Amino acid sequence: MEIIGKYNQATVFNERIDDMTRAQIQTLVDQPFTEGAAIRIMPDMHAGKGSVVGTTMTIHDKIVPNLVGVDLGCGMLCTEINVKRIDFQKLDDMIRQLVPSGMNIRESAHSYASKIPLEDVRAPYKLDRALRSVGTLGSGNHFIEVNRDDYGRTFLVIHSGSRHLGVQIAEHYQQRAIRHMMDTTEVQNEIERLKETGRESDIQAYLEYAKAAKQGLRDLAYIEGTDMDDYMHDVRIAQQYAASNRLAMTDVIVEAMNWNVVDQFDTVHNYIDHDDMILRKGAISAKAGERVIIPMNMRDGSLICTGKGNPDWNFSGPHGAGRIMSRSAARKRVDFNEFKKSMEGVWSSSVRKSTIDESPFVYKSMKEIVRYIEPAVTIDQLIKPLYNFKAN
Repeated sequence: MEIIGKYNQATVFNERIDDMTRAQIQTLVDQPFTEGAAIRIMPDMHAGKGSVVGTTMTIHDKIVPNLVGVDLGCGMLCTEINVKRIDFQKLDDMIRQLVPSGMNIRESAHSYASKIPLEDVRAPYKLDRALRSVGTLGSGNHFIEVNRDDYGRTFLVIHSGSRHLGVQIAEHYQQRAIRHMMDTTEVQNEIERLKETGRESDIQAYLEYAKAAKQGLRDLAYIEGTDMDDYMHDVRIAQQYAASNRLAMTDVIVEAMNWNVVDQFDTVHNYIDHDDMILRKGAISAKAGERVIIPMNMRDGSLICTGKGNPDWNFSGPHGAGRIMSRSAARKRVDFNEFKKSMEGVWSSSVRKSTIDESPFVYKSMKEIVRYIEPAVTIDQLIKPLYNFKAN
């Protein structure tokens, strides 16, 4: 499907699209800064806060911080562990004791925090909170799972990001972008034109119009020049922070449970690929031969795949199944008893009313995602959850 705008067009790899998602894509391709960019929307796309989750696009001399979002470097670390039998009650108790979740942070910094060049971050942020958030889970769709494949291999999967550091960096540069938008010479040029044509009385009305128009596009305000350089610099650190965060949690769990690591790989889905200058918001890199993991939902598990390096897909793939129901709608429409029933066979102390907005019913079906991703990845195996933990 193609959505054509004033300055560009977007290829959407799913025929099922709701009105809000379509409108957000339309608004994007109507913006001058997208001219010349390759825009590809992944099949798990859904409307987000001001921009579509599932967006990939090449970037050049301008970037919209909000397109990447606040959870910079968010992704999944998949670790194969050499274990057959697991005491899930022990695991759950240990996670609740040693891995802070939600708004909670550690009492002291994890050793991995010292390896992150936080002193180089140019945006204002809270250093102590950043240090003590390494090794913490977060909330929402972030999770810790133990999965098993058809061959009996066991995998620890952790989904988390850059915590509050990513939020502070993203919001700082989005505010810079908004100031940049409000400070363009376009408004001043129009004022001069009105003066030259003797229409001074129209200036106030024009200013009110310009302000309203710009405020309507605050979500797509962009930065360039030194602001963009600063942003790209800080994003790189946030992505390193997020990767260290996932690794810290994994190490804490593996050590406490006395497990042995067999293999490990990381898949990131809210970030900028600095090598190829591709922005991915709710999308993953799927270069040729690249091993990736794509989660479906807390009942059905995840797909482990190999990327095909398809340039028409921006060398990308979907980051999950994609929401079909907002969190507020889920709380109103999903029956809790049905949620509990759907999770039978998965050990979890997190199946509660507070997590109903993450139930399997709020995501697209695995069948729908599998139908569309063949050009981007080869599906190697499905790993199904034995255990699931979410902040609750």
